[in-house]
Amino acid sequence: MAQDVTGPAPVWGCVLIGGRSTRMGRPKHLIPMEGQTWLELIVRQFQGLVEQVVLVGRGEAPPSLAALPVLTDVPGLQGPLAGVLAAFRGHPQASWLVAACDMPYLEREALLWLLSCRGPEVRAVIPDLLGDGQVEPLLAYYDRRCRDLLEGLAAGGSARLSRLAGQAGVVTPQPPAQLHGSWRNLNCPADLRGLSRSDDNGCQSG
Repeated sequence: MAQDVTGPAPVWGCVLIGGRSTRMGRPKHLIPMEGQTWLELIVRQFQGLVEQVVLVGRGEAPPSLAALPVLTDVPGLQGPLAGVLAAFRGHPQASWLVAACDMPYLEREALLWLLSCRGPEVRAVIPDLLGDGQVEPLLAYYDRRCRDLLEGLAAGGSARLSRLAGQAGVVTPQPPAQLHGSWRNLNCPADLRGLSRSDDNGCQSG
């Protein structure tokens, strides 16, 4: 079915909570920090910038977020693509700011920066923090017009969102250095030592 891409698209927020958290050993999105779960901290940054926040994946939401809509990952797909594509299929009218649930240092300014990179021909904004070709698709902007590229990845058997880099309309700008901490993801128990939003130590593994 052809997409209707006329007119401005509302921007929604998508937080991916479907990971297995095998390295962490417990659901990452429910880890507490400063009296809130990581998921609550991330959703708070989205609020007021997007029309709706949607949780995608099989993870359990804390009671404070029970009212948020939840989507199931696309069956037969693995990795974050299953969640991002579920958002596009579930709400094809929307463009999306997407964040993984293991980025509790996410700042509102990083989301605003992603939105500032939009343009008439831009189908996705996938940052390249160091300008070395290593893109960060799990805190990125995906325009409504990006759906065909995502469907192409799924049809081709690739679950790696980073493969969108280099395709028409996909831009990979460098965010300002002071925002780089927003892309810090926490994956293993060692990352939790001294955890706070002002802490910038710990392991940086992807």
